[in-house]
Amino acid sequence: MKLLFSAVLIIFLALQPAGSAEVKPGADSFAEFWTQFKAAVMKEDKAAIAEMTKLPFGDDQLTKGNFVKKCGEIFSAKVRRCFRNAKPVKADKRESYSVFCGETIFVFEKGKDGYQFTDLGVND
Repeated sequence: MKLLFSAVLIIFLALQPAGSAEVKPGADSFAEFWTQFKAAVMKEDKAAIAEMTKLPFGDDQLTKGNFVKKCGEIFSAKVRRCFRNAKPVKADKRESYSVFCGETIFVFEKGKDGYQFTDLGVND
């Protein structure tokens, strides 16, 4: 019995995606979402970032595949350094938060499925 349990456990662990962060869809609070999103950005976990992003994304209406390809550009080393200590700012009357990194604003909004990364903007 112990041998069977060990074999099942090994197979289960082997089937788990390597290096992928656990994404909890529909985070109840922005703090919970931000912790998950920031961790995915720090680990450069493109799949997890895409799972927490409203797709299609941006003006180019990026699909999941195209978004994943652009993740390295969107979340460059400079942005990752910024995110390490970033303090999200809540919009006054909406369930929306922004993170300012240099000339770029990262926007996060609450939708029917919880918080998501929804837009990039220019920091004037």
